[in-house]
Amino acid sequence: MMLCKPVRSPKRDTLSRKEASENLYDYYAGFSQNFVIDIIKGLNIEDDAVIMDPWNGSGTTTKVAKDMRFSAIGLDINPVMVIVAKAKLLNCTKDFKNKIVNYIDLIIKTATIFKDEVFNFEEPLCSWLQYDSALHFRKLERAIHLLLVSDEYHTIYTQESLSSISNLAAFFYLALFKTLRSFLVRYVSTNPTWIKMASAKRENISPSSAEIFTELKNQVNEMVNIILSDNDIIYDHDSSPITIKRASSELIPLPDSSIDLVISSPPYCTRIDYAIATSPELALLGCSMNKDLKNLRDSMIGTPTIIKKTHEAESNWGPTCRSFLNSVEVHNSKASKSYYYRCYVQYFNSIYKSLLEIDRVLVESAKCVIVVQDSYYKNIHNDLPSILTEMAELVDWSVVDRLNFDIKKTMANCNRETKKYRSNLSATESVLLFKK
Repeated sequence: MMLCKPVRSPKRDTLSRKEASENLYDYYAGFSQNFVIDIIKGLNIEDDAVIMDPWNGSGTTTKVAKDMRFSAIGLDINPVMVIVAKAKLLNCTKDFKNKIVNYIDLIIKTATIFKDEVFNFEEPLCSWLQYDSALHFRKLERAIHLLLVSDEYHTIYTQESLSSISNLAAFFYLALFKTLRSFLVRYVSTNPTWIKMASAKRENISPSSAEIFTELKNQVNEMVNIILSDNDIIYDHDSSPITIKRASSELIPLPDSSIDLVISSPPYCTRIDYAIATSPELALLGCSMNKDLKNLRDSMIGTPTIIKKTHEAESNWGPTCRSFLNSVEVHNSKASKSYYYRCYVQYFNSIYKSLLEIDRVLVESAKCVIVVQDSYYKNIHNDLPSILTEMAELVDWSVVDRLNFDIKKTMANCNRETKKYRSNLSATESVLLFKK
């Protein structure tokens, strides 16, 4: 079965309000709801099919699956993205807006009751905020936890399972994320996936409690309007189950042969640091900006950090991958062999392990739709779509279809040095359809 054409581009239309829930959280790596809709409709899957996204990110796949009444499971190793994806699943009921308004007033009131001495610990938010301002945010986070998660506090970041975080709690955590972000504009670089920390040049900022509370209310109201405008229906409480888990794609916590369809997009091979990109949100969840953040960075596919364990390129990654790695290893550019080669080997090792895990949980004859984008190392073409295709064939998947979309704006545009090696900074985003 070929993909039903035309399939709309996976690229999000950031200027359009037609896919309003995508505007709940500005996630660089997200793909379009319309694309997921086209894929599900085009494959004509059974009503009881279970859909999985092993790199669920901001939760587009799981959100669309819920809207279309399919069961789905979304996995992400970053707890921030688990919360964002859960927030998108919040039921839109007739009394939704009044309920939210009542909750935000109670959250703010509860936050003002906490005693300062309760928070006598190293505060990760002080990477950007002065302590008093960081304390206001921490009290709000504790209030959300007390009212909507548990009366016994446990740092969210340290929890292996985030099952205790309801969609409603996730909504308010997301509102707090957005509130914090609104004050951190000075720390955002030209690279949309990188945020700086306070330094001698960028002093810690100190918004007052009144400013923070006002901004939080504004963010909540905006989010409510987005959710209401994005839904033409009132969700039933007995709709198909959606599960969002914190987990690695290299170790999927699901039984064999339990998934009917995968729709996903792994981190591209462009060394984007998604842990740093979400560091303020991680700090709100209690992640230390030293050891915890480093450990998360090391565990993420595509990380620019080099972990201690050395991997070797394997023949079952396919000839295109081996050729690319060989070219990087012998390139005369600085650190090609000592850093970049090792970074790419880490990436392909994780991608191949993930494909094996996806294969394990797919039922026989299941479909897998993966969106990937090519890139370059200096002047060397990294044909990631072809590499993924060869890996999939070596896992005994058959290639059913491939759709290519030209992408003019890429991360390469942020690097001025790129033009030394090539003039064309565009890329090709490919939709790959496999059958097990």
